Amino acid sequence: MGNIHINSLNIETYRGIKNLKLDGFTGINILTGDNNCGKTSVLELLHTIAEPTQLQAWLPHLRKSNGRSDITYYEGLLDLFNREDTDSAKVKYEIVDSGNKSHVITVTNKIIPGAVSTRTANQKSKIKFSTEEKNIIANRLYLSFDYNSQEDNNYGIYDFQDTLDFLFTGDNVPVICTPVVYISPTAHGHNFLYLKEVLNDSELYPEMLSILQDFDSDIISINQYSFPNTSNEYCGILTKKFKNALPLNMYGDGMKKAILLMSAVVAAKNGVLLIDEFETAIHTSAMDKIFAWILKTCKKLNVQLFMTTHSKEALQKVLVLDSDPELKDEITLFTLYRKDGENIARKLSAERAIEADENFNQELR
Repeated sequence: MGNIHINSLNIETYRGIKNLKLDGFTGINILTGDNNCGKTSVLELLHTIAEPTQLQAWLPHLRKSNGRSDITYYEGLLDLFNREDTDSAKVKYEIVDSGNKSHVITVTNKIIPGAVSTRTANQKSKIKFSTEEKNIIANRLYLSFDYNSQEDNNYGIYDFQDTLDFLFTGDNVPVICTPVVYISPTAHGHNFLYLKEVLNDSELYPEMLSILQDFDSDIISINQYSFPNTSNEYCGILTKKFKNALPLNMYGDGMKKAILLMSAVVAAKNGVLLIDEFETAIHTSAMDKIFAWILKTCKKLNVQLFMTTHSKEALQKVLVLDSDPELKDEITLFTLYRKDGENIARKLSAERAIEADENFNQELR
């Protein structure tokens, strides 16, 4: 099976997705399609598979609404559910792993209004309610997480709540696959990297360094440095031009994204890597070398790769990479659509996708 940890994903309902079946995953899977067709939602569900019945597995994907930064946990968690499906308040998906074992995750919700004391409200929110001990009316969202039809965990979140003090990991938490590494389109802007993983690899580190020298030929090394008198660390680039290492912030987004992606491959060893909008911040002229290395190294490290894109140029770049002819057999293209209120997917091999694009000018996205 090689680097295939997940064979299929069947989504009964999640956000705007209903009845989407994605079968026959390979080592390298590319999801394309128009905006709002469900590409990011697929990656979000795949990201939960390390601990699918733990609330903290879902929290990274509470999307901000209309640019707001004050979205509550209550609002964000409600957005996980398909608002169009009035008959059912649930999230449900099935993963079939490389051993053909089925894992069915169901999350149900119930909203119950009721009285809560101002003391409790003040403990769970940075917003200060009256210091007078009295009751206020609030909605509470109850979430139940089931694994293969057995309840595993449940949580309750008030509509005003902006602190979480009850996250825990039980003794028998189901794990479908681990590690699972997710890279959002804007992750490179947060200066988070998986540097320790790649710096400790004597073979892959110099390979990564060689690629980064395409951005700056004067680069000598890249390392993790500590700020004086603190425990905080930063990524520093040592070059021939400067005596001291330059902070990574001195470089552009393309360099940041390249380091993030390559280090994430190493962090996902023997697991799954999810890259949302893989082309973001990387110029097409730099894609050949970067993505040839990523695809080749994913295969080498037993990493199953899932990527999304809505750039036809970037997609074509990856489909025709010449780094390893065998990689083409690892690549599968899924194009997502919405039809009659449901989601469907067209599946093509890399070879068939190239042929369709060249001979019939078929829209790959």
